Amino acid sequence: MADKDKDLDKSLTILAKGSIIVFVGIFLSKLLTYIYKIIIARSFGPESYGLFSLALIIVTLFSTLASLGLSEGLLRYSSLYNNPRDLKKVKPLLKFSLTFSLISGTVCALLLFVYSSLIAINVFENPDLTIYLRYFSLGIPFLLLSNLFLSAIKSNMQVLRYTFILNILQNTLRIFGLFIFILIGLKSYSIIGSYLLGVISIAVGSYIGARMYVQKIMSQKEIGVSDKKSLKKEFVSYSWPIIFVSFVGALFYWIDSLVIGYLVDTTSVGIYSVATTIVSLLSIAPELFMQMFLPVILKEYSKGKTDVINQTSKQVSKWISLINIPVFTFIFMFPEVIITILFGPEYLGATSSLKILALSGFISAFSGINTSLLSMKGKSKSIMLTLSIASLVNLLISFILVSIYGIKGAAIATTFVWFFTLIAFSIQVHHSMKIIALRRKIVTLLILSLIPALVIMLLGEYFEENIYGLLKAGVIYSVIYLSLVLASKSLDKNDYLLIKKIIGFAKLRNFKGLSGNLE
Repeated sequence: MADKDKDLDKSLTILAKGSIIVFVGIFLSKLLTYIYKIIIARSFGPESYGLFSLALIIVTLFSTLASLGLSEGLLRYSSLYNNPRDLKKVKPLLKFSLTFSLISGTVCALLLFVYSSLIAINVFENPDLTIYLRYFSLGIPFLLLSNLFLSAIKSNMQVLRYTFILNILQNTLRIFGLFIFILIGLKSYSIIGSYLLGVISIAVGSYIGARMYVQKIMSQKEIGVSDKKSLKKEFVSYSWPIIFVSFVGALFYWIDSLVIGYLVDTTSVGIYSVATTIVSLLSIAPELFMQMFLPVILKEYSKGKTDVINQTSKQVSKWISLINIPVFTFIFMFPEVIITILFGPEYLGATSSLKILALSGFISAFSGINTSLLSMKGKSKSIMLTLSIASLVNLLISFILVSIYGIKGAAIATTFVWFFTLIAFSIQVHHSMKIIALRRKIVTLLILSLIPALVIMLLGEYFEENIYGLLKAGVIYSVIYLSLVLASKSLDKNDYLLIKKIIGFAKLRNFKGLSGNLE
C-alpha cells in the first residue's frame, strides 16, 4: 500500500509540474485568440464573423487531408531517432515530408482556390464566402510546412520555443495586423490579411526555431537505398491512418457550424460561433492536465500498476470538475451579460445556444481522460470508430433539429452527442480496464455548487448587468463555493498535495528551472 501511495504521489506531482507550464501557454493562447475574435466580431458584425469561421473550418479540413499525417509521423520518428547513432535515419523522412507536404499543400490550395465559388454558392449559398476561401487557401502550404517544423522543435524537447511560436507569435501578429489593416481602411480584407499574416509568421517562425536542428539532420550521411525505402514505407504506413483520426475528430467538432451554414446562413454561423468561443473556456481545465496525463499513465502501465492509473484518472476528473463547475454555473446563469461584455448586444441571439452548449462543454471536458486511457491500451481504432459513429449521429440529428429550431437545434444535437460519446468511451474503458474515471465526489461538488448559485439568484438585483456586477457575483460565488468544498471535506490528501506542489513550482524564478524539473 505504501508503494502504491508513493507511485500515486509521484504521478500527481508530475501532473502538477506540467500544469504550470501548460497553464501559462493556454492562458496566453486563449487570451490572444479571444482578443482577435472579439475584434473581428465587434468590428465587422455577425455575417463577417460567420464567413471567417466557416472559411477557417473548411481550410482546416483541407489542410488535414493534405497533411497525410506526416507531421505526427515525423514527431514520432524524429523523437525515436533523436540520438547521434540514429539521427541519420531522420534525414530521408524529413526530406520526404517537406517535399510531399509542399506538393500536396499546393495541390489542395489550388483545388480549394478553383472550387471556392462552387463551395460558397452551391453548398452555403453565399457568394461572399468565395473571397475568404480563395485567400485562405493560399495559406495551406505554409500550414503544412509549419506543422513539420513545429514537430521538429517538439521532438527536440524545446517546449517553450514550441509554445511561443504556436500560441503567442502567430496570435500576436494576427492582432497587430488586424489593427493596422483596419486603420488603413481595408474593411473585411483586414480579416483575410491578418489571417494570412498569422499563417506566414508561424511558418517563418517555426523554420527559424527548427533551423539548427534541421541543418543538423540534413548534414548527416545518407543511409543505404534499401534501408531508406524500408524506412519510408514504415513511416508512411504509420502516418497515413492518422489522417482519418484527425479528419473525423475535426469534423466531429465542427459539424454543427457546417450544418448551420448549409441550412440557415452565415450570419447565424457567426452568432453561433460566439457561443462556441465562450464555451471553450471549459476546455482550459482538461488541457491543464491532459498533455501530461497520457505520458504519466503510459509509464505506470508499462509497470503494470493499474491501481495507480485508476486513482490518477479519478483524481484528474475531480480536479477538472472542481475548476469547471463554477465556470459552467456562471456561463449558464449570466449568458446575456457575458455575450454583451465580450461580443456586443448584436450577438444576443446566441443566448439559448450558449446555455445549452455550456452543458456540452462540461460533459466533453471528461472525454480526454477516457480517450487517453484507450490510447494507452492501443485502442486507436475504437476511438476512431466511436468518433465516426458520433459524427454521423451528430450530422443526422443536426439536420433535423437545425431545420426546426435553428442554431438552438445545433446546440441540442451537439450536447446530446457529447453525452452519448462520454457514455460510449466510459463503457469501453470499463470493459478494457475495469476503470471508471469519474469520481462520486463530482456529484457532491455539483450539489454544493447549487447553494452559492441560489444565493446569487436571490441577490440578483444587487448585481449590475456589466463587468463590475459579474465580478462581484464571481467573488461572492467563489467564496461560498470554496468554503463549502473545504467544510464538506471534499478535498483529500491528494488534492492538498497538488495545491502544495503547484504553489511550490509557481515560486520558481524562471521557466528554465521549471522545464528542467519536468524533464
